[in-house]
Amino acid sequence: MSNRNLTRKGFAIFAAVAAAVSALAATAGAQSPRGGQTAARTAAARSQSAQADIVAALPASDAVLVVDTRRLLTEGLPRAFNNDAAEMARVNSEIDEFNKKYGLNARDFERVAVGTSFGQTASNATTMDTVAVMRGRFETGALVAAARTAANGKHRQEQHGGKTIHVFDLNHQPRMKLLGLFNVRLTELAFAPLDANTLAVGKLSRVRAAIDAAAGRGRLSAEVASLATRNSGAIIGIGGNVPPATTRGIELMSAEISRSVASIRQFYGSVAPTQSGFQMQTVLRTETPAAARTLSETVAGLKQLAPFLISRMPEPRAGLLRGVVGATRVTSAGTEVQIDLALAQDAIAALIEAF
Repeated sequence: MSNRNLTRKGFAIFAAVAAAVSALAATAGAQSPRGGQTAARTAAARSQSAQADIVAALPASDAVLVVDTRRLLTEGLPRAFNNDAAEMARVNSEIDEFNKKYGLNARDFERVAVGTSFGQTASNATTMDTVAVMRGRFETGALVAAARTAANGKHRQEQHGGKTIHVFDLNHQPRMKLLGLFNVRLTELAFAPLDANTLAVGKLSRVRAAIDAAAGRGRLSAEVASLATRNSGAIIGIGGNVPPATTRGIELMSAEISRSVASIRQFYGSVAPTQSGFQMQTVLRTETPAAARTLSETVAGLKQLAPFLISRMPEPRAGLLRGVVGATRVTSAGTEVQIDLALAQDAIAALIEAF
C-alpha cells in the first residue's frame, strides 16, 4: 500500500473511529423533581453558552474538540478511574509536573477548545495544524519564565495583530503531556494571551490565526461550531468537516468499506456522564441517504466480525471488548449514521486498567 493511502487510512480512522470513541449525547435526569429539572435546564443552558463562547474564539478550522476541563477533572476522570485514589494521585502528579515545568495548571482552566485544519502536502499526504484556546487563570510572566527554562532558553518573540507571541523550540523533547492530560508531539510551541483570561497555544501559524479571529477576522464557521456543541451536557464535544481530498483513493479492508468511509463529509459527537457511567455517541454524516445506509451496514458488519478478531486476544481484554461491542448500537436516518455506546463506570475503569 502506498504512503498516500497509509496516511489517508490513518485520517479515516481518526475521522470515523476516533471520533466515535471520543463522542456522545448526554442524558438528563428524567425522573428528577420538577425543580430539579428546571435547575438542570438552567445549568445546561449556561453550559451551552460557555461552550459556544470558547468555541467562537477559534480561527477557521475543519474539526473542533471542546473540553469542559473543570468537569473532566472533578467528574469525568474520577468516574473513569472508578474513584481509584492511586490513579487520581498519578493524574494530579502529572498535572503538577506540567505546571511546574511550563507554568500552566490545568485546574486553572475552565474550558479548552481545539481547532484543527487539514491540508495536503505535495505528495498528497494529509497534514493537521492545531491550536488550542484555553479560558481560565494564568500569569504570562510566570508562564514565559517556566517555558523558557523547559525549552533550554530557546525562546523568541514576535508581534502579530498587536499581541505578543512567545515561541519555544521543543526539538529536544518533542513528546509531552499537555497540561498533564493530553499526549502530544510538538517540535515548536507558540502561545499568546488573547485577553486577560484567554490563552492561545499551538502551532505558530495557528496562534496567529487565533489572534486574527479574536479581532474578528477568519473566525470558525457557525456550522462547525454548532456540530461540536450540540450536546450542552457533554464533558467532551467534537465535530467537523471531512474534506473530500483526505479520503479520496483510500484503501481499507475492502472496496465497499473504503467507499463507505470516503462518503463521510461531517461528524459530530460527545462524551457525557450518566448516573451509572458514561454514554458516548458519534454521528457520521454522508453525502446521500444511500451512502448512509451503506455505511451503517458496513459498521454493523464490522461489529459482527469483531468477536472473531477479539477471540484471538488474551483475557481480560477479550471479555472487556466483547462487552463494548455488545453494548454498541448502530442506526441510520437520512444522511446520518449514529453510533451509541453506554458503559458503566466500573467497565470504563476495567478497560483503562487492561489497556
